[in-house]
Amino acid sequence: MLIELLIAMVVLAVGLGGLMVLLVSAMYTNNVARTDTTSTMLAEHVLEQISAQPANAANNLDVTDCAGTDWNIATAGAAKGGGSGANGGNGANLTGAGQVDWTQAHGAIPAGYAMNYVACGTGGRQMIYDVRWNVITMTNYTRMVFVSARPKGSPTVGGLRYVVPVNLRTIGGM
Repeated sequence: MLIELLIAMVVLAVGLGGLMVLLVSAMYTNNVARTDTTSTMLAEHVLEQISAQPANAANNLDVTDCAGTDWNIATAGAAKGGGSGANGGNGANLTGAGQVDWTQAHGAIPAGYAMNYVACGTGGRQMIYDVRWNVITMTNYTRMVFVSARPKGSPTVGGLRYVVPVNLRTIGGM
């Protein structure tokens, strides 16, 4: 009788241990999904702000983050191959595939084309997101906008980050 009870307790402990691993894994995945969603929302917000301006306007927009920092969003584009961004117009460098080049140092991006946005979280927690963009003027009335975002300080191994940056682009104009 005592041996049967001992075997039942071991089986129960193994089952509960497996369940604990499942719960920890689910909490980690939930956190990753939250940061991915916030990255996407920030990139989309910057993209929409720039797209809402006429293509031939070089207005600068302001966005305020959770820490109260006013960020200047530059909307001036340049012709492809011209301007401040490699493979693109004005702003962050682009790769040959048309995505924001994350190997470029944050300080090397022209003012107004990158920000370290502080997002508000539950319980007063805040997270910083690195957001970068590039604007290419296609005609006097159209432009292509590239925006990318990722959590700042995401883990790296050999220079590679575990968090894949969100890359959005659109063509707009008036």
